Amino acid sequence: MADPFVETETDRTKSKWLGKVYHDFVKEFGRPSTTLRALFYYALKRKDSDYPICGGFVGEIRITRPYHETDGQKLPKWMAKARKLGFIPAYAILDEIPGEHIFEPETLPEMPYSIEVWLNKSALSPLLYPVCQKYGATLVSVNEKASDDAIKSLRARCRKPTIILCLSDLSPGSAFFCRDLALEIAMPSPSTVDADVKLKCIGLKPQQILDLKIPMVSGSSGSKQDNDNFKRYLKSHSLEPRKIAELDALEVFFPGGIAGFLDKCLSKYACNFENENEFWQLDLEKGIFPKD
Repeated sequence: MADPFVETETDRTKSKWLGKVYHDFVKEFGRPSTTLRALFYYALKRKDSDYPICGGFVGEIRITRPYHETDGQKLPKWMAKARKLGFIPAYAILDEIPGEHIFEPETLPEMPYSIEVWLNKSALSPLLYPVCQKYGATLVSVNEKASDDAIKSLRARCRKPTIILCLSDLSPGSAFFCRDLALEIAMPSPSTVDADVKLKCIGLKPQQILDLKIPMVSGSSGSKQDNDNFKRYLKSHSLEPRKIAELDALEVFFPGGIAGFLDKCLSKYACNFENENEFWQLDLEKGIFPKD
């Protein structure tokens, strides 16, 4: 049985290292709050050979090396310890919040259409909400896929034509979030007025992974159909279908983080609704892949 004191010292050593990674992140980007997976991508990007491999003696560090993808499995453990030991502030790491959440803007801009941003990772919502407020966009976060209640709520809000910009991981289970949402909205409804909604996947997309040099990492797979579709989706971009990329990586690889990414997208679509060919049209035949 391991000595609890030795384990405590190992925890302290690993947690202290993670605290340094967090403070390096803040120093480089000036953002005091982010997600745990964003810190994972930041740790991967760092070239410092300072990740401690602890030995069996109290406080012993046998070797240090660069952080590796496989080290991410224990990142939640070290984060919990780092918070408890005070190496990382309690507010610094944004956690997932179960359920569906709708954040409507305080003021609506004078436009002939509404804009909404939908994503399936609630931990990123606090970073995106101020940008949505800036452009008068509604922010909606759901768990994996939108529920019937989320669709009903959307229909009730659609008092004028609506653009939905979708954000999701590039993975078998999430790459088709925008397409699936479009098909759900297109399903027959007892609503007396059909919703005039157009959708666009703004990220993550295969070409963005190449352009931003975002590393793809190991992740959970989806159903056989999702895996097959994902493989076909990535084929033309020569990306590894057994790997994934997460929205959190934008915190590290896009200027201004994911908030900067959304700001750039909203600045475009808040001023231009003319090129309808860019969007999912709800009367299109049911395709396999999201539109690029």
